[in-house]
Amino acid sequence: RVEDFFFAATMLGRAFHSTGDEKYADLLAEYLRPVDSTLQTNNLWWHCKASPYFWARGNAFAALGFAEALTYLPDNHVSRPKLLETHLRHLGGLAERQDASGMWRQIIDMPSTFLEFSATAMIGYSIARGLRKGWLGSEWRSVADKTWDGLSQRIGPSGELEHVCVGTGPLATLDEYINRPYSDGLDDRGGAVALWFAVEMARLESETGGPE
Repeated sequence: RVEDFFFAATMLGRAFHSTGDEKYADLLAEYLRPVDSTLQTNNLWWHCKASPYFWARGNAFAALGFAEALTYLPDNHVSRPKLLETHLRHLGGLAERQDASGMWRQIIDMPSTFLEFSATAMIGYSIARGLRKGWLGSEWRSVADKTWDGLSQRIGPSGELEHVCVGTGPLATLDEYINRPYSDGLDDRGGAVALWFAVEMARLESETGGPE
């Protein structure tokens, strides 16, 4: 499951950062290296093999997981070039399917599905982190800015959010993903990832200047 990319990278990456023990970096790379074989030809990820659908937050978990891994893996780690290549392929597939609003859809490749808040925030964070850390080129800045513009318009004055998909495990059919409920208003999940994105954009602007 794509959620596991994020869980593994967050825990093992931080364990390496905190301890300096290379076994954690090696375990993380060993876990993520083989997953590129499950990246589909459209450069998107299924939720899992049992649920072969391009769910937005699933793809966002994948992007976030790779961004976390690249944050903590040493620059000279033998697996870093391959992981970066996979990450760039995936981000390219996502960028091709970004809505004109700056958001991403509940089903990434289905323009008829709703604009989903949490996935957009997570993907935006992944792009902003890559820009700030230097593994994404300056051409990605306009994508990050467009994402922030779209997301920020869906945050109310008291923190209300628009269209955060509810908690979702693997589902049996595409229709179940399409019709999955969403919350409007205050939402811990959506609010947390929006804060991640907001902080990363603030750091990016403080280090590199405002939007181009």
